[in-house]
Amino acid sequence: MEISKKQFSFLITHYNRPDDLLQCLTAIKSLNISNSEIVVCDDASQDEHLKTIQNYAIDQLLVSQNNQGLAANINKGIKACQGEYIIYCQEDFLLSPQISRILPECLDLLQQGKLDMIRFTSNFAFNKLFPLTNAVSLIPKFSFQNFLQNYYQYSDHPFVTKKSFYHRYGTYLEQTSGRYGETEYAIRILKSNAKIGITKQRLASTIAGSQSVLVNESIAANKEYTLNKKWVKIARAFRLYLEYILYNKSKRGLVTYKNFRK
Repeated sequence: MEISKKQFSFLITHYNRPDDLLQCLTAIKSLNISNSEIVVCDDASQDEHLKTIQNYAIDQLLVSQNNQGLAANINKGIKACQGEYIIYCQEDFLLSPQISRILPECLDLLQQGKLDMIRFTSNFAFNKLFPLTNAVSLIPKFSFQNFLQNYYQYSDHPFVTKKSFYHRYGTYLEQTSGRYGETEYAIRILKSNAKIGITKQRLASTIAGSQSVLVNESIAANKEYTLNKKWVKIARAFRLYLEYILYNKSKRGLVTYKNFRK
């Protein structure tokens, strides 16, 4: 597929998972989007892993001298991206070939201002969505039907957006652990006027056997899932509503979450 007069940056964040990264790159190349670049931001992986990925077909490989966390890694990549559009993907995700088919539809929605970001997948099924096209729906800012999901409109799962999105809504809060940073940015976006969409089909999937870095950030995170999942979801929703109420845009911080990088 080739989309004329468009330039895309595939932004991939990486840390110590070269095998996953290779699979991620292979999936991206299979999309056959010729007017694009691949930017990989490495967050100070071990030397043996860096030597491996340096042999991969990557247009820009940015390497941090010290591990700074996911937020700083994404911010670094955003600055380096030369494309008008950024397709973001962590190294443990595979993009579906179907993205090539619906990408023009996504670009139309972004160009017309009907959406500011379009997600390709979600861990949570939104009960209420507003269909915009055959392939893409708008996630409402608030819906009682999405009571348990309202705060998951933004996620660092794969998505496409304009690079200008970050000039308008800000970049990620650095010196934060992954879960803290993602949650803070999700609330920041929810309190803004940004319109987030999602594809009706899941067009990205995690690589089988790959373990998320977030799982090991705290002992509490591992224990959380031993509780009754239904009550965990309800408690988490109320916790996020509280964070939304208390959120200070200028100070940028969470009240009930612990930042494990401090």
